[in-house]
This record gives sequence, C-alpha cells and structure tokens, in this order.
Amino acid sequence: MCRSISLLFCLIIVLSSCDDGDVLSVNLDFDKELSRCGDENSDNYVIYDTKTDPFESLTLLFPSNSTNDNIFNPSTTPFEGSFVINGSSVRFNYRKYDGDPSGLICEEIPSSTVSITEDYEASTGTVNYLTTFVDDDNDDIPSELEDINNNGDLEDDDTDGDGIPNYIDEDDDGDNVPTKDENPDPDGDGDLSDAQNTDGSDEPDYLDTDDDNDGILTRNEDENLNGNLFDDFADAAIAPRFLDVDATEEFINTNNNSNSFTRTVSVLFTILNVDIDLLSADVIDLGTFEIDIDN
Repeated sequence: MCRSISLLFCLIIVLSSCDDGDVLSVNLDFDKELSRCGDENSDNYVIYDTKTDPFESLTLLFPSNSTNDNIFNPSTTPFEGSFVINGSSVRFNYRKYDGDPSGLICEEIPSSTVSITEDYEASTGTVNYLTTFVDDDNDDIPSELEDINNNGDLEDDDTDGDGIPNYIDEDDDGDNVPTKDENPDPDGDGDLSDAQNTDGSDEPDYLDTDDDNDGILTRNEDENLNGNLFDDFADAAIAPRFLDVDATEEFINTNNNSNSFTRTVSVLFTILNVDIDLLSADVIDLGTFEIDIDN
C-alpha cells in the first residue's frame, strides 16, 4: 500500500499466484478535470474522471438533495462541507475497462461494446468539497478593473445606481448600450485608458450617460424604443443618434434592457482515509469540477 497526495496514487496489487511475494504497482495518472452526470432533477450525482491507455475511471456517486445541490450552486463563496462514503448512497469506485468507458458512466442504457474488467469499491472514507465561484458580466472589462473606487470591494461600485455592481452589470452607465458595445478596451490589452470617448469628456462612453454630449441622454435617443440604440438614425446621418451631436430629438425611454452575468463555479473534491481492497490512502485529490451558470 502507499500514501498519495499528488496527481498520482498507487494501487499495490498483491499477486496471490506468486510464491515469492512480488507485488505489481500500477500508477493511475488522471488529469483531475472532473465531469458530472446528473443534476438537481436526478436521483444522484456522479462525479468522475477517466483516462485511456489503459482505460480506467474514478467515480464518486452521491444523492441529489437540497444540501448537495448547493455544492454546485451555492449562494456564498467559499462553500464547503463533507459526507461519508457508506457503500450505498455514497460510493467511490476505481474501475478498469476493455474500451472507452464514456458510453457507460452516464448512460441509462450502457454501451454493449465496452465492459468493466475490474471494479474496486471503497468501504470507508470521507469526501470533502470546497466550492468557489467567480461572477462576471462578460463586458470585455476584467472584474478587477471595475473596482472604480479602488477599495478592493467590487460590490460597492455601481456607476448607474441601479443596484447592480459594475462587475455583473452588462450596462455600467445604464444608457441601454451594453458596455462591451461601447469599446471599453479597443485593443484588448487590459488598459482602459484608450476606451472609446466620443465627446472627449472626463468619462469614456461606457460610463457616460450622454455619449455625444448633445444634451439628450443616450437612452432617450432610441427613436423606435426597441432597446437597440444602433438602429436609430436622423435623416441622412451616418452615425446613430446617440453618437450624432446634431441629432437632438428626444424619445423618452424609461425601460431598462435586461441584464445577465455568468457565474463560474469550481468544486474541488478531496477524499480522506479511503479504503479499497487494493488501495489505502490518507488523501486523494480527486480533482475539480467546473461549470458556468447563467444568471
């Protein structure tokens, strides 16, 4: 037997047919990029990792319930906890196959062309999970650069006062033109000093409620009131009204375009004191499962 806390752990397989006491050591080098079967509408979750040459898998099964559902969509970060391997509702297996196991693990009707050749199940162990998440509005501005007051707290930076912090607000100035469409970082180098600034004011367009400084709020230059400021032109104009200083007609719009952001959730699974017939380890770093959730 051996102890492992790294990418590799060892199975020490005792060959009962050998009279000289020789042992065979097999290294299982998994990539630790975990996949998942099941969701909150399933009876169980299965977290797994597979490899080829040879075909092997590590699988962790546990029930879907209100507590475990929070592992993948917590309300706070970090979120952590544990549960115990019991051989029934919580199971941990190491398996070998005679082919690619991808058609076996998650399918209700398993592939008939691949078989499990060896199956070892843990009798004891504790599963620890640590969930963290990062929210981002995908507006072409890294979240760390949306800390306007530079106090290290992204939650208190809300340029347009709509109750949504800039880092998860697709429209930082509330003018109904998405921030990413106001070219906050034209060359994509992370330096916002060259952000588009149509009127040359102190504020770049993505933080300016009147982009062309014509005295009409940008949001009120939406002539057809469809939420798209780029399809409204004055007669013979080549620039949309909100960027045309000569277009000064006002079309009052009190509606805000919808807002969404992406939450990237990462769950690190670690198994402690696992005991399988041919494996005993203090710590197995099973790996990380990652999922993007649209909000």
